[in-house]
This record gives sequence, C-alpha cells and structure tokens, in this order.
Amino acid sequence: MKRFLLILSSAILMLASCQSETDKYLNFLYSTMPHPDRAAKTDGYWRANVEKTLEVRDRMGWNVPEREFRHFVLPLRVNNEPLDDFRTEYADQLCERVEGMTLEEAALEINHWCHEMATYQPSDGRTSSPLQTIQRGVGRCGEESTLAVAALRAAGIPARQVYTPRWAHTDDNHAWVEVFVDGKWHFMGACEPEPRLDMAWFTAPVSRAMILHTKVAGDYHGDEDVIERTPCYTEINVIRGYVPARRSTVTVVDEEGAHVAGASIEFKIYNYGEYYPVARYVTDAKGQASLDMGLGDMVAWASDGDRFGLAVIGGEEATVKLDHTFGECFGLDLDIVPPAENPLPSEATPEEVAANQKRFAEEDAFREARPKGNAAVIDAFLAAHDDDNARALLASLSRKDRGDVTLDVLEDAYAHIDGTFRHDRDCPRVGLEALKPYFATFGEALSLGSREEVAAWVDENIELDTEMNPQGLRMSPIDVWTSRKADKANRDVFYVALCRAMGLEEKLDALTGGAQLEAAPKGTVKVRLDGRGDPEYYHHFTVSRIADGTADLLTVDDDSDHNSWSSVFPLELEEGYYMLTSGTRLADGSVLSHVECFNVEAGKTVEIPLVMRSADDRISVLGTMDADRFLPQTGRGYYMLAVLGERDEPSVHARRQLEAAAPMLEQWGRPVLIEKDEDGSIREMLCSGVKSRSRQLPVVTICDSFGRIVYFSQGYNTSLAEDLRRVIPQL
Repeated sequence: MKRFLLILSSAILMLASCQSETDKYLNFLYSTMPHPDRAAKTDGYWRANVEKTLEVRDRMGWNVPEREFRHFVLPLRVNNEPLDDFRTEYADQLCERVEGMTLEEAALEINHWCHEMATYQPSDGRTSSPLQTIQRGVGRCGEESTLAVAALRAAGIPARQVYTPRWAHTDDNHAWVEVFVDGKWHFMGACEPEPRLDMAWFTAPVSRAMILHTKVAGDYHGDEDVIERTPCYTEINVIRGYVPARRSTVTVVDEEGAHVAGASIEFKIYNYGEYYPVARYVTDAKGQASLDMGLGDMVAWASDGDRFGLAVIGGEEATVKLDHTFGECFGLDLDIVPPAENPLPSEATPEEVAANQKRFAEEDAFREARPKGNAAVIDAFLAAHDDDNARALLASLSRKDRGDVTLDVLEDAYAHIDGTFRHDRDCPRVGLEALKPYFATFGEALSLGSREEVAAWVDENIELDTEMNPQGLRMSPIDVWTSRKADKANRDVFYVALCRAMGLEEKLDALTGGAQLEAAPKGTVKVRLDGRGDPEYYHHFTVSRIADGTADLLTVDDDSDHNSWSSVFPLELEEGYYMLTSGTRLADGSVLSHVECFNVEAGKTVEIPLVMRSADDRISVLGTMDADRFLPQTGRGYYMLAVLGERDEPSVHARRQLEAAAPMLEQWGRPVLIEKDEDGSIREMLCSGVKSRSRQLPVVTICDSFGRIVYFSQGYNTSLAEDLRRVIPQL
C-alpha cells in the first residue's frame, strides 16, 4: 500500500510539474497576446498548442536555449495571418520526417517539405494561414515564409520571418526565413529549398537592402538593433547579419539650428511611388535618433507638431531642419541612391546544386499531383444553389477567397440575399479580414434601420482598443461582435459588416480604407504633367494626406490599367493638407524624386505639377556581346534578348513584367528573343559583357546588331516593364 501511495504521489507531482510548465508558457503567450488573437481562439486552443509544443521539445531534444524557445518556437503567430490548427495537425508528421537528423539537416529537410506543399504565386494583400496555403498549393513570399516558419516551429526548431519592408533599388518587398542552428541565425528561401543554409536566389537584391526586420513575440532582448517595442512584440533590425551596414544618426534642428528634443522622426525608403516609413523614433535630449541601415540613401521625415522637414540620409550623420509649416505649399527635389550590388557568396558544390535541382523538380511533380484547391466547396454550393445569385456571390470574391472560402460562409451570405444580389449589401468580404459567417447572427440579434443607427450602436457597444493590436491584425466581424472590442480599423470593418447585415449597402472608403458615415467637404485636385511618359499611381506617383505630423498614403484601385495619371485626376479629396510624391527610377536603381505639398479647400480646385524628372544620360553602352549568332533572327538594329528561369520567383516576376510590357514591345516592332539557354552560354556571355559577377536568372537585355548592350536587368526586378517603357522610346 505504501508503495502504491508513493507511486501515486510521484505521478501527481509529475503531473503538477507538467501542468505548471504548461501554465508558465501559457501565461507568457497571454501576457503579450494581441486582442485579435485572444478574441479569435479559446483557452483550449492555446493550451492544446502549448502542450503539443512541449511534447515536441521533449521528443526531439534539440537543446534549444530558453530565450530562443520562448520567442521563436512557442509562438503560433508568424506575421498577420489568421491562426489555424497547423501545429497540432502537422507536428507529428514533421517530427517523423526529421527524426534522427541534425538541426541543420532537419531545417533543410522541412523546407523541402514546404516546397512539396506550396510554390510561389503573387496575389492580393490578404495573408493566408499555413493550412490555407497548403490547401491552395501556392502563396506569395509572405505566405510561403509564414508556412515555413510555422513548419519549423512545429518541429521544435527556432525560426523567424525576416522582411525587407521595401527594397531600395526596385518596387516591392520580400520575406524569407531564418533558423537558429548551432547558436547562430541562418537564412533560407521559404518553400525554395537549397542544399545548404545561407543560400537563396535573393542574395543579390539583399545586398542592396537598406533595412531587414522581424517582429518577435513578447519583450525580446538580444543583440539586434531594436526598431520598436510594443505591448505585444519587439521589432528588431537584422541588417548587420547580411551586409555591411552603418549606424546613421539624424539630428533634428529648428530654423535657428537648435536641437529639437521630443520630435517624431520617420526613416523612409522610396518604393512604389511613395516614401514608405520603415522605422519611427522620438528624438532624445540632443535631438537625435539612430538606425542601422545599408550603405545607401534613406529619407528622414521629422516633425515637432508645428513644423516639419525632410532630408536625404546618405552617411553616418544627417540633419533635418524643421523649416516648413503645415499648410505651406512648396516643391522639393530629392535624389536617392541605393546600395551597390554585392551578392552574398555560396559554398555549395556543383554536385550539391545538381542533386538539389533534381529533387526540386521531383517535389514540383509531387505538388502538382497532390489534390488541392477548394473545388469541393464551390461545387457543393453551386449544386445546392444553381442560380444567378449564387454565381454573383462567388464572383464578388477574389480568386484567393474562392480558393479557401468555407461552405458556412457562402451559405450564410446566400441566405442573406434579398431579391437580387447586391455587392455592397451581400458580399461577406469587407476588407482583408478572415471570412467567418456573421449575417445570420447579426440579423437575428439586432434590427437597425439606418447607417446612423448602426454607427450609434457601434459607438455605444464596441470598445475602442488603442493598445493591444499594434501590428494591425485583421479581425473577423464576428470576433469583434463576440469580444465587443476592436481597434479603429477593425471597428470600421465591423461597422460595414453590420450595415450589410441590416440590409444597408455600405463599403470602406476607397481612398482612406476606413468607414465614413458623413461625407466630408471636398475639393478638386488637378495636375499638369511636367515631364515625359504616362505616369501611373503606385509606380511613379502617389498622394498622401499630411495630418498629426505624418503623411498617410491614399489608396486607389490597384488595377494598373486604370491608374494612369489622366484617369486618377481630377481627384476629389477631403479638405486638408496633402503631398504628391513622384519619382523616376533609373536603370541602376537610383531615383530622381520630387515632392509637392499643397492644400485642398472645400468647393475649390487646385492645380499642381506632376513632376517626372529625367536624366539626359540614362541611355549609354553598358557592355558588349556576340551579336553575330543572333543576326539571322534580328536583322540590323536594336532587339531584346532575355534568358528566363522556370519557376523561380524572379523569373515569375519577369514574365509578368514582360506580359505587362507586351503592347509597348509590339508597338516598338523590334525582335524579342526569349532563349532557353540550356548550356548557360548566353547568360554567361551577357553577364560577362557587362562585367556582372552574378550569373543569376533572369537576364533581360536590349542589344543591337553591333553587339552593344544598352540595357541590362538581372535577377529580381519588379520595375522591368517600367524600365523598358522608359528606355525603348529613347533608342
């Protein structure tokens, strides 16, 4: 009996110990959990995932330090994706796959598994969950890296998603993965397996990055440069782990040259026609703020609430003078130079690369054969409702939405339709929130007859949360309803959803992305084009509203066919102070930009210049090549010669860019040669001709029959179509 009691006592103590450890890590998650996560998932969900995480840690025995376990294994959230059951569903499968491997071998192997599940495909700004990405079999880089980090953590391997928030030399951004192996962080391309760590297609563009960051759950303290600490996460800057960098200190002064303490300062990168903020600080007693950055230019924007200023940061020291008042009309030129390209070296052998490429192709075939998509849900819905309203409902959703929408969401929205489907009343999608049923729940609980009544109900019943969602995570309207709390953006989405549930047509404002119950007084903005070309919104220019000391971008329809300057303007804007930013990106990635600050008054029209600056020396001979081998196909004169890869992300972008430039290329009328180049000789000739140290694909050139190369683009370049539109008319 005593022996039995002793065994029972030991078991109880062991259970209490395990329970205590589970609660310890649960408390860590809850202590910094953003409100949307707490609202979306139950206590049972979090406990089950913590228990699975601890089970994996004991099973795999990776000997992960406590700090790295707590911040880079335990958390389920990677970025801004909806939370799902990926860890509890896939942890056992992933652990079995890497059983007996070293940590490095396991990290590489899990990336192969991720490639079997998904490959790259660009899409809209809604971030899919890991399970949704597996379901569709494709994802943009943010979704691929979310899947890869989730898979690595599920197997107990510390991992984090690293971003360049914006490239300095071309439009767009990129995300990938870092893993903690043998006491050091290493990078790899998500769902893009390589034979070794610290290898990826993006080593050339990363060498031109100005800042690389990641958001770490909780209050993290490491060796990295801290960009921001919030109640939910610590944002760190990892640029020094990749490229030579400098510590740039910006001093803010007033018009008399005195240092301004307590001023807000934003570090910005020119990208997509705007100066995009990548870090925000408040100046210290000396009027200074510092940031680690690449060896190129950024722009600093500073304000003390009454005055503001902006200047280029080109070295270790820069000064911003607060020499403009809010409401002052002025124009300013800014020249921006990105870092020079210096690709990170690879140590993989040719045999390792060849074996990896063979396996890569096998994984492509496996993924293509694997059942995926959402056809069963769509077919079941149409089988039950084969009518115009059902088809209109499906058509109101994006391709991505149709790829992962659930049947309960479709049935809930279909039952809500009164008569004929109307998009702004019956579509369940409002912004970029997770789709969950809400029409029936709201309709059964409330009866509100006007937008004013809906707005009053929201103001009275939904608490405004200004602290516990610093990342701006999206909430489903039903989660707002249940928790009765949301930040402003999610409360606006909830307001629109509630209007629709009440049978009222409503949508978010097309320019601000928020909800507006009453129409504000507006004025009209016209522009005169000062320069050449046909500039487009998001590519060559943007408009931002200046308020509370900062500039907030205005959004427009992102269909590039309708974003030329002549279709955007005249533009109706609310009364206020605005900034028009424009830029011409040169072949080396540099930007000739211009800002124009102006006022909009109600009922009045203001005309401002849309300045597209130009450089007279943009076209020059960059190198030479052997033109004789192509002469039978090209004849005399200029022609395009391109070598593209198959499924690598840079080549996918290049194909899309060439498709976008097709009408212009057809009008140009010169030959366009897309070569397979199976032996690599054409690529070698072109890269050698311009003295490029890289041999990365794709390579796109414009040459002439004398063998002169006047345009050269290599690797990741989302501005390719624009480059061609700029260069070809000058030939």
